[in-house]
Amino acid sequence: MCNGTERREMGSFLLTTGSITYAIKGRDILRRAGFKARIERRSAGPGSSGCGYNIVVDGDIKTAESILREAGIKILQINEM
Repeated sequence: MCNGTERREMGSFLLTTGSITYAIKGRDILRRAGFKARIERRSAGPGSSGCGYNIVVDGDIKTAESILREAGIKILQINEM
């Protein structure tokens, strides 16, 4: 899901959500699962689809993504930091 480019499975990643509600829920779910996670506001810029929120997560991105999707958290994009 990383715009057609390969990404590592471990490291720091930005998981973009469309709302603060999804970001807060996602952060809390990941923290309960033992991940280090925080929220950053994503501002609109050239070529962006508008404002949103990123969950910054350290660790195994495949596991983190799976946990969030199973919990119903909508992830718009994943980028490696």
